[in-house]
Amino acid sequence: MTVSAFDRRSLLAGLLATTAVGGAAHGGNSILKIGVISTLSGPGATWGLPIDGAARIAAQEINGRGGLKVGGERLQIEIVAYDDQYKAANAVTAVNRLIDYDGVRFILGPIASVSLSAIKPITESRKVFLFPNSWSPTVFQDARYVFRISSTTREFLPKAVEWLQQAKPGISRVATLAPNDETGWTSQKVQKEIYGKAGYTVVAAELFERQQTDFRALVTRILAEKPESIELDTAPPATAGLIVRQAREAGYNGGFTKFGGFDVAEIVRTAGAENAEGIVGILLADPTSESWSRLKEAYATYHKNEASDFVTLFYDAARILFAGIENAGTIDDPESIKASIEGLSPFPGSLGPLRWGGKENYGIDHQLYTPVFLTEVREGKGRVISRIETA
Repeated sequence: MTVSAFDRRSLLAGLLATTAVGGAAHGGNSILKIGVISTLSGPGATWGLPIDGAARIAAQEINGRGGLKVGGERLQIEIVAYDDQYKAANAVTAVNRLIDYDGVRFILGPIASVSLSAIKPITESRKVFLFPNSWSPTVFQDARYVFRISSTTREFLPKAVEWLQQAKPGISRVATLAPNDETGWTSQKVQKEIYGKAGYTVVAAELFERQQTDFRALVTRILAEKPESIELDTAPPATAGLIVRQAREAGYNGGFTKFGGFDVAEIVRTAGAENAEGIVGILLADPTSESWSRLKEAYATYHKNEASDFVTLFYDAARILFAGIENAGTIDDPESIKASIEGLSPFPGSLGPLRWGGKENYGIDHQLYTPVFLTEVREGKGRVISRIETA
């Protein structure tokens, strides 16, 4: 197989990370490598970099207390991360490298549904654990070692739309747009279904390419249908900001919601504070909380971009993984580890108890129910206006 220039850079980065961390291990302790497959560059990096940062924060805490206690041994945690660039082929290259070269059995990520679908047959056959945030309904199909670590549109959107009805009763016509891939197809289907059940008329449902930056033709088509609110769905935050800016420039004065992956700083940066004013979206953590402040400070030691809610999300996911391994007392028995992780319910998360569930919807209780926070952009900042419980 020919390795692309990108793959060579990505794999070299992983090797350098392995060498640096491995050489820093103290006291001759053994090392347990934890993989990260995430979108570390491009439009999705707003979500992807926090996965890497969160994993490193959690690992540093474990290492600082002497390592992960497994049986009678202390293991130093080492994070090995690869960039999938939101592409299935890159994710496959990464997962094979993690398993066969790095010896990884536990992976945080990916967020991209296309990446998850591509690597899941590999990880399941090798009994490698995945902790993704993909919202695809097929996440748990033919899967025993996948644990989804946040609530999805299916869990929180009915209550978010209910809030919209109460807060903005004059809205009846909604347009929705999403990325033209598995993530977007899935989320848009759910969005249309739930908005429709709530009595809204979905006047337009557009798809766009992830690398797209000019949305004027798309905006023109949407505005021709006279929407009173535009749902930005799972558009990457920086991309969502561009759409907002171009819609405002085209004369749109209606509202925006983003019930699918929010990042106030990125949206304001690309849309402009005036254009972003009043946008309401959901966050998977509370930016006013003490835990957010603490993790934000720790995150800044690893990455220069603004910390997002995904830091809290994947920090707790790493803590669940580490607790599951410690309680099982092994890294070599997948069934014992799986049972141990399943038993961590409720788990003391950063924002309260977290519970596994989902069997009624997905056939297996590997869905982590996490709270979401409705957040409104005001004067360039996010203001939490409601907390939604999903369990």
